Amino acid sequence: MKPSDKKILIIGAGVIGSIYAVNLSNAGYSVTMLARSRRLTELEEKGLTFYNNKTQSLDRTHVEIINKLYDNDIYDYVFVTVRYEQIEDTLLGIKNNCSLNVVTMVNNPFGYDKWGEIVGKEKIIPAFPGAGGKIENGVLYYKLTSRIIQPTTFGELSGEKSTRITELYKILKSAGFPVSICNNMDSWQKSHLAMVIPMANAIYFDGGNNYSTAKNLQAIRNMSLSLKENFNFLKSVGVIITPTKLSIFRVCPTCFLSFLLKFIYKTKFAETLISNHANNAKYEMELLSNDFEELAKEKCISLKYLYPRVHEFT
Repeated sequence: MKPSDKKILIIGAGVIGSIYAVNLSNAGYSVTMLARSRRLTELEEKGLTFYNNKTQSLDRTHVEIINKLYDNDIYDYVFVTVRYEQIEDTLLGIKNNCSLNVVTMVNNPFGYDKWGEIVGKEKIIPAFPGAGGKIENGVLYYKLTSRIIQPTTFGELSGEKSTRITELYKILKSAGFPVSICNNMDSWQKSHLAMVIPMANAIYFDGGNNYSTAKNLQAIRNMSLSLKENFNFLKSVGVIITPTKLSIFRVCPTCFLSFLLKFIYKTKFAETLISNHANNAKYEMELLSNDFEELAKEKCISLKYLYPRVHEFT
């Protein structure tokens, strides 16, 4: 397979979409980005500009920029990299497109039935990115996460290792992404939300960023308690915690977990992969928190620490 033989469309030109566009384009794939509004103008004027961590200088990669997708525009893979509140409208906008593989790189607490009803369940490849960063003055600054921390993860709804999943694995790996195939993406995404919601809420509780949160002992303790509660909830309703290493949040003593989180929040890693997104996607995280709470209520479980307040812990 020659990279140039594969056509890839990325819907959503924010941080995540731009990261995947840069690496895939630099690996030789034919990449098109569907962009809107200010980001569309920015890309048309400046191109996809990024900070090259290897050369420590600004660089630019070639991608085609479009603002409309036609039904007969065929791509081998369509990556949807929008926010949670945008996903259904985005899928409605492409439901008649004839491309067969739609990679949804979006948080999801409720499963994929509704998305499948819109574009066809057979098209959906649930996925989640392993990267983070920011866009400043039209320049993308980013970092990929290691395979140990969080690789780009995806899989079939059925859990089978299909031909297209194997091909997608090779494509992403050849573009430099740490990758992992998961046979239960529904459990993976629920587990991921159980983790990231408290991590974002701790920053909102503090009112600052990861560095100030690291100094806020109440915010750190709130986060630890919420993490333990969320993962205990998932286990109690039969959700397989995926990957299994996330079980550490359930079994780890609160005092040690708080110590570990305090250390992590002092790092550039936390700034790039936690704080930047949390502070730029507050509405998305609020919706996800609400829906995760709704998921618990459906099982008659109340999550006491999902929205912690200081008086609850004093």
